[in-house]
Amino acid sequence: MKTIRARLTVAYACVLGATLLVFAGVMLSASRTAAEGALQRRVDSVARLGARIIEQAGTGLYDRVIVAEQSRMAPPPLSASIVSRLGALPGYVIVADSSRLLYSSPEVALLVQADQDKLARAVVRVFSPAQSAGFVSLDTVRLMARVRFEQSGSRGSGLRVLSAESAAELDITKLEIFPPILFAFPLIFLLSIVAAWVLAGANLEPVDHLISDLEAIEDGRSLHRRLPVESQENELDRLAEKINAMIARLEGSFGALRRFTADASHELKTPLTVLRVDIERAMASSHASGDQLPALEEALAETSRMANLVDSLLTLARADEGRFDIDREPVDLLPLVQDVFETAEILGEGAGIEVRLIAIEPIVVHGDPVRLRQLFLNLLTNAIKYTPRGGTVTVALERRGEEVAFAVHDTGLGLAGADLPFIFDRFWRADRARARGTERGGFGLGLAIAQWIAQAHGGMINVASRLGRGSTFTVMLPAPPPVERRSLPSASAE
Repeated sequence: MKTIRARLTVAYACVLGATLLVFAGVMLSASRTAAEGALQRRVDSVARLGARIIEQAGTGLYDRVIVAEQSRMAPPPLSASIVSRLGALPGYVIVADSSRLLYSSPEVALLVQADQDKLARAVVRVFSPAQSAGFVSLDTVRLMARVRFEQSGSRGSGLRVLSAESAAELDITKLEIFPPILFAFPLIFLLSIVAAWVLAGANLEPVDHLISDLEAIEDGRSLHRRLPVESQENELDRLAEKINAMIARLEGSFGALRRFTADASHELKTPLTVLRVDIERAMASSHASGDQLPALEEALAETSRMANLVDSLLTLARADEGRFDIDREPVDLLPLVQDVFETAEILGEGAGIEVRLIAIEPIVVHGDPVRLRQLFLNLLTNAIKYTPRGGTVTVALERRGEEVAFAVHDTGLGLAGADLPFIFDRFWRADRARARGTERGGFGLGLAIAQWIAQAHGGMINVASRLGRGSTFTVMLPAPPPVERRSLPSASAE
């Protein structure tokens, strides 16, 4: 989750989720309040109707409300007409005076005895004219109740008419809005997340284009390119403009450095050539004494070494400036590799190293034979240079699918894993002090030139190495379809 797109989507999901939860809570709360109000109005309507029935009976429209006592042991019942009228009322209905239960509806009779007693006590003890409505929690059901306090016209005793309904419909899961919220909100959330992912990708697409353009010019050889700037109205265009200004400054610096390297290398070639010729003439002169020859030989070696360095620098400088053309033509790699192998054998004999050709195939590529020979010879020379006496260097040329692989393996010093990313950097060596102090030490430019030649041919160089166990350099070049196989000359043919 390190990309900006993922972080924006997650942030949007968190905000949207919190918003939906708050909105769902508000809607459920409002729906429950509305349902509670409707339930309370129904209960109050039934209680008012029951009180109206008793009130009208007390004014003579019906029979008398309370029948005279027949026994002190039983509470005086309501008249039959009142009971029949009250029985038509829905829900839980109870009529009582201050101490006695005078009527209970059939719904009350269906309750367990404990709930009936608890409801009867609530009518007498819990409700009052100041608190005439509320919830009554029984063992089996929770009720919304409303009590009307009335005076009977016949005897003036205070009557209480309770109407109640189950409050189960007030549960969140029973609200009408709960199913839509339960199914619609997760769907809205998921669709919104998908939309946020898509929109974030669409809005960040210019950033991807910006990254692609920067990757195309990060190697230092494409600094002439610029990022597209459409307007000054958004942040990305302003960023691209600033990057273009930075690239322009880098281009000037790189150009000046390349021109200096190329010009200095070119100017040094002539005096080094003259110096080398003079030293060789002095060594060949009959006037040279035996004491002077070692000094002249050392001067000639250093002059040759400096000439090679200048030539390498000039090659890389011209390559960086794009002034080094690759003359492409069909190249048969079999004789080319055999020629390079024979040269490497001679170099290996002088260093006490065995050079072996273990595999070779007749493969034709489209490239520059001079530069390809330089590429292969650089890798072999590098392998021989860092392989101790008694070691082995093996060479192989084979086809791998649509590519040709030229591999050089040595049993030399090897490289640590931390050194591998830097081996193609110019003037870089794994052990600088040792490389400079030995006669085998180079300048650190051979692999840089080899990489440039491989890339100029549309290929690449892969490296596998372990410290103390040797290295394997593999050049991968694009190759046309295979041709008829040719075999190596046999020993008897020689």
